[in-house]
Amino acid sequence: MNANFLRGLFLAMILATASTGVLCAQEAQSQQSEQPQRRAEQENTTQAQQKAFAGVIVKEGKRLALQDPTSKVSYKVDDDSKVRDYLGKHVKILGSLDASNILHVESIELVS
Repeated sequence: MNANFLRGLFLAMILATASTGVLCAQEAQSQQSEQPQRRAEQENTTQAQQKAFAGVIVKEGKRLALQDPTSKVSYKVDDDSKVRDYLGKHVKILGSLDASNILHVESIELVS
């Protein structure tokens, strides 16, 4: 009887180990299939937040900014090197604003 008990216990341990491996594999597979979907959602959100901004590149203190000449609203840019060549010129910027009202420049072009 003791030998039967040990065999049953051994079989139960093998089944438990095998089923744990299967569950872990299924969980890993479901996480991998969710990752592309999350990435696509993030890209769509980023694209939806991008807008066109028009104005003149001006110097505000030590930083450069895009100023709307009509409303006088200005947006500091995230990277001065992207707009430095356009100082004093009227431009159109494709980008997005962050929570700090900083303009993240994706592209810039002169407006004639």
